[in-house]
Amino acid sequence: MYRYLTEHKWKFEDKAARKIWIPKIAEWVNSEQCVLHDQDNLFGSKFNVLEDEYDEDILPFFSFALGVRNRPSLDDYINIWNDWESSVEQLSHDQCSKFWRFMLKPLTARSEKKLTDCLVKLPVISGNNEIFLLDKNDVFIPDNLHLKKLFEHQKVFVWCPQNLAPLTKCELFDIYRKIGARNISESICMEESSLINGVELKQVDPGNICNVKVLAKLILGFLSSSSLKMEPNKRHEAVQDLLNLSFFETKGPVTASYNLELSSGNIITKKTNRMVRWQRQSSKFFTQMNWQSEDASLIKYATYFSEAIAEGVLRENHDHVPELSNLIRLAFLLKFNIGEIEFLMESNNLHCEDEDFLSSAFPAN
Repeated sequence: MYRYLTEHKWKFEDKAARKIWIPKIAEWVNSEQCVLHDQDNLFGSKFNVLEDEYDEDILPFFSFALGVRNRPSLDDYINIWNDWESSVEQLSHDQCSKFWRFMLKPLTARSEKKLTDCLVKLPVISGNNEIFLLDKNDVFIPDNLHLKKLFEHQKVFVWCPQNLAPLTKCELFDIYRKIGARNISESICMEESSLINGVELKQVDPGNICNVKVLAKLILGFLSSSSLKMEPNKRHEAVQDLLNLSFFETKGPVTASYNLELSSGNIITKKTNRMVRWQRQSSKFFTQMNWQSEDASLIKYATYFSEAIAEGVLRENHDHVPELSNLIRLAFLLKFNIGEIEFLMESNNLHCEDEDFLSSAFPAN
């Protein structure tokens, strides 16, 4: 019957009579209760999906003659998320992935506001890779690599699928921010160790730790050639903060206590020894003494050093910290040998366009 009506381009005149026969349940249903397609297979309990009932060549008739929508809308996705908020504590990776993949499609300002106003809970990834829905006030974006590692076994970080391209991850985190999730680095209260309260400090030549000029060149190449493509003045400003640092060694461990307060009033506290710290307010870089001794872990120190430098340089571009940190760690293990670093940059397609800046910053070299 529907095929015959399709061939003759017949159309309903009476909107009140727009009902469709659903063979699976053997019932007539209103056309508003139907969609042609459900590409994510999320709405089987909400709508009658006509592609599951009829041949593909008949589907255009339902749209033309009966006004059936092609696919679920943004409102439908928001409604199903609200249903999950009220009915389930834990989501499957498949459900979460399909929902946020849809949300990554370009949204208008009006759509973004609707999303922000309607979503109360956000997906949180736990240490054992499970996805929970928590109040958005207790959900944080892992914009700091060290804090992410420190709190990774707590249910505090927004869910993000593995193997997601950096640009797509940035877009997803941006949506989370608009909804109400906060950066972990902005939400942490850090209590520093007593470095300035009587502990012996010794100022040292930066060259005892690294070759600052070679390090600066590597960073400048990354800032200009990676997906960041940072403008020259921004690159120079970021590296100048590194060049302004005074380096100090301390006999005691470089420790810190991090407190994360939740909306319930509960506080999660973590303590750690990072061996190094970039204290931005005073432009000082602290490093634990004897890190070069035989019983010290070179790879551990190189990791902490590279993370501190990358986080200090990219404080406004946290999503790129892991990539830069990996480069700096390798450069550290290569002892910042200029020949090795130039090959490292070449193999990673990094080109330093700031030789004049380097020459003015290191005139003696």
